[in-house]
Amino acid sequence: MNKTEKIELSLVIILVVVLAFSFIYVKFTENKVGEETINTKVVALTDVNRFFTIDSAISKYFSYITLKDNESLLKILDEDYIERNNITTSNISNFVGNYDANIRSSLEEAYQVSSYNNVYKYYVKVVLKEETLYDSTLHGYVYYIVTINENELTFAIEPISDIIYSNKVKGVES
Repeated sequence: MNKTEKIELSLVIILVVVLAFSFIYVKFTENKVGEETINTKVVALTDVNRFFTIDSAISKYFSYITLKDNESLLKILDEDYIERNNITTSNISNFVGNYDANIRSSLEEAYQVSSYNNVYKYYVKVVLKEETLYDSTLHGYVYYIVTINENELTFAIEPISDIIYSNKVKGVES
């Protein structure tokens, strides 16, 4: 083998090795893109659009409660919450409360606690005010987990206690 053939053979070997590594790199990065990780960092919600989306979901939830529309209410409650508590249309008010039409809800705080594949979970604090013709008075606070599934354009709500809310927002695992 002369010198030119050795150089050509070396270049072909280098080219084959580079192509092989390129192929392996592309396959490796394709697998990484498909494996989205679950984000569980607790972050205060700053997105105004998302804030209003959650507030709208909470308002719909309270309108179903005040209208006593148990069928619709059951559809927006979190499925795991329904199963854990054996909730039916006949016992749902034991779990969601019983509010009359003069109660107004508004989202006060929201924290994103997880996200995965366009499914976002928020811990929210809602202020309830009792409104009369001339005044509104504080009725109290209630707490929820609101899950927004952007893939299916749906949301689910789960009532939680103030202790669970505080622990999660402060980073204490319960």
